[in-house]
Amino acid sequence: MNIFDEAISVLKSKVQVRKLLQDLHAEDIQRIISRLEAIHEEKMLAQLEIEEEQARKKAAMDAVKEKMKELGLSVNDIKGLAEEKAPSARKGKVRQRYVFNYEATDGSVVNWEGATTGRIPADFSAYLERTGKDRKACIVSEL
Repeated sequence: MNIFDEAISVLKSKVQVRKLLQDLHAEDIQRIISRLEAIHEEKMLAQLEIEEEQARKKAAMDAVKEKMKELGLSVNDIKGLAEEKAPSARKGKVRQRYVFNYEATDGSVVNWEGATTGRIPADFSAYLERTGKDRKACIVSEL
């Protein structure tokens, strides 16, 4: 059990809290209580905000459903529209990929798929250093 679990278990028991606070002055206990009440109030306000946001979203969804019924639309119509306009999952520039051919340190020939930029296998890096070749010189085919 970690320290947070132990603290929570102590705070959940009235007897254990009484033992914990037995040496404190009443004013110190009152300060602790007021801090706990402030934290409780913050938590309650945050929960209320979440519930209000959920209620607002539900009302908006109900309004959209009603408008869809009026227009004779279904969810499948909207799904089809979303699929047509869906952007590609990857953002940014699409990298051209190639098949590289190099000789590993044990003498075996290895084919590796990758780009002309970015990280490469350690064996490939060692091969390039050993032979003095450029990465592009090892391209076998384009994917």
